[in-house]
Amino acid sequence: MKTSKLLAFALCLAACVVTTTAFAEEDDFGIESASPIVIADPVNPQPGMIYNAYSYSGYMNVAQIKESHAKLPETPALKTGVDKSEKFGIEISSGVEAKAIKWEGFLKCKRAATYTFLFQKRENGQINNGYSVKINGKTVIPADWGESSCDVTLKVGWNKIEIVSQFYDKSPLNITFRPKGSLAEPRPITPKDLFHEEKPEEDW
Repeated sequence: MKTSKLLAFALCLAACVVTTTAFAEEDDFGIESASPIVIADPVNPQPGMIYNAYSYSGYMNVAQIKESHAKLPETPALKTGVDKSEKFGIEISSGVEAKAIKWEGFLKCKRAATYTFLFQKRENGQINNGYSVKINGKTVIPADWGESSCDVTLKVGWNKIEIVSQFYDKSPLNITFRPKGSLAEPRPITPKDLFHEEKPEEDW
């Protein structure tokens, strides 16, 4: 084989290897989603998280908690407001007999990194004290109770957090986080540490 043909073959082979490697390093096997999750940054961020308190017959089972982020808002909330408290607790719904709270807010990050989140709630061995968590539109804790953890990659700036917690008793949901692999003391997250989008009220 002539030198020029050998050189062309080698270049072609190198290109194929580089292309294969590039695709292998991409998320989702190099396939781009036709419907990516887009989370809009808040235009008018204000302290605290928006909460909605709900009641229903009995308690949600595992399947219902997994669907709660979409299904709960379809029913009227007993109480709605901004939570600036120091815990994810049922007390925010004082005055009504709620069984679950849904919180929505934004965590602002100084740098992009993968963080380990730890969720803790009094263990009663049942999902009726359970919770579900979404971050940036993706479910990171589908349904759990007691103690659980997950690793989440957060971007610089605003990251949306949605939490649904069911309350069989008054034990709050405690959340801490720290960079993955860090030996630093985990930092707690409470409603007062996050932000919400405050939109102008329409005349009613």
